[in-house]
Amino acid sequence: MEKKGKKILIGIGKGCLQIVASFFVLAAAWWIAYLSAGNDLLVPPLSVCLKRAVLLIGEAWFWAGFGATFLRVLIAFALAFVFGVVFAVVSYLLPWFRRFFSPIASILRSLPVLAVLLILLVAMGTENAPVAVAFLSLFPMLYTSTLTALLGVDSQLTEMSKVYNVPIWKRVAFLYLPQISPYLIREGGAALSFSLKLVVSAEVIANTYESLGGLMQEARVSYEMPNLFALVILTFLAALLLEGITALIAAAVERRVK
Repeated sequence: MEKKGKKILIGIGKGCLQIVASFFVLAAAWWIAYLSAGNDLLVPPLSVCLKRAVLLIGEAWFWAGFGATFLRVLIAFALAFVFGVVFAVVSYLLPWFRRFFSPIASILRSLPVLAVLLILLVAMGTENAPVAVAFLSLFPMLYTSTLTALLGVDSQLTEMSKVYNVPIWKRVAFLYLPQISPYLIREGGAALSFSLKLVVSAEVIANTYESLGGLMQEARVSYEMPNLFALVILTFLAALLLEGITALIAAAVERRVK
């Protein structure tokens, strides 16, 4: 137990050091960009942007925009996750459906996001188009990763469940999904983080009212560069936090499965 505890502490320590080192590298890159630009209007000092980010956290209008954006992120992710898992399970159980849906998934992965957004803006408006774009990008990604995980399930367990005539729904609920749950949670976390970036990018282009992307566009138009960079920093930290939380959950689930 003591050895195991020491290993866990060492692992946590290494992880923290790597994170700190990464932040130092990013800060150094910012400093180089600041010196290269030579103009505070183009690239403000990092200290100014961090102070502005702290001030933004205390503003009600920031939280209104963040809340609206995060709601879009959750809707897009939830739809993509549910459809991705369902279609992957069906493809795993029915090889003919896998062959049929494979080119469709490839086409969806190849869609140019910007072009699709411009089309959807006309059809769906500035509030719904970012959700649709994020869904179209996340769905094929989650479908492919889930299907890959299912194909890696222990074939002996699968054959045994067939020999004992275990119903399909029980196989899916109690064999397949529990086996791939750590991988699924980890991939889901990455997809959730990516969804935030997608939605914010789409909001910037669509100039969506009361959203993180809309606030970034407003800051850009009014040349409030500290505000713009502060919003980018907060978005980056939110995405990092989401991915970190889901990674911890995935690790806990993996320990339980093992």
